[in-house]
Amino acid sequence: MVKKSEQEDLVNDVESLQLAQDERIFIKASNLFVKKWSKKEPNFIEYFQNEWLTTHNAWYEGVGHFTPSTNNALEATNNVIKKENTLRERLPLSRFKVLAFEIVEKWSKCYERGLKKYNYKQTISLELWKTGYQWVKLNKSILSTECDNLVQYYIPAGDETKITNVGIDVVKKMKWYTFDQYKKKHSLFAFFKKLMCKHVVGMAIRLNHCKPPPAAKNVKIGEKRRRGRPSKSKKALLIQ
Repeated sequence: MVKKSEQEDLVNDVESLQLAQDERIFIKASNLFVKKWSKKEPNFIEYFQNEWLTTHNAWYEGVGHFTPSTNNALEATNNVIKKENTLRERLPLSRFKVLAFEIVEKWSKCYERGLKKYNYKQTISLELWKTGYQWVKLNKSILSTECDNLVQYYIPAGDETKITNVGIDVVKKMKWYTFDQYKKKHSLFAFFKKLMCKHVVGMAIRLNHCKPPPAAKNVKIGEKRRRGRPSKSKKALLIQ
């Protein structure tokens, strides 16, 4: 249905569209998406409009804020039940009812005794520490506004190093005329996928709310970290 040369760009655009923060943004971005691809891939756009913009249009991220984007956690729990309890057998309802009570009792005791713990804090991977620290080293200019004891920080997107009040106004009033403009100005909305991104980590570092681990500082900007566990030993000073 879609030309092979266009498939990667099309998928990237669909993923960017999925990151829409709310219904207004989704509708505006959808129209720009259709405008961009209607001439290149008319058959796909016809299908996409009927199926994913009309019949099933509640698939963008802003539909459910602060809720899981996938059911991976639920499937992981289901997998544990199959492996450790039902042994992948289809049980009669009466037997499964008894087993369900046993599972709940077992898990409750595990949490009570500290064998299992709930995660109340966001986990930051070493890769995220690295990208956040590298973003800090770019030393981009940031604008902030304060209202009702709440401080809002505005960060330049992409390769831009400065942000202006005009640029902020473009985002707030959705002054985009092409889908590529929408993608550029909303690159920060990937935060809504995992509720964490390099910009949040970078701002926390800049505001001295946290310090990155030494391993995150050992990679130069533009380079990738080598495979394997990072060395914990610090480099010795060489006197020449």
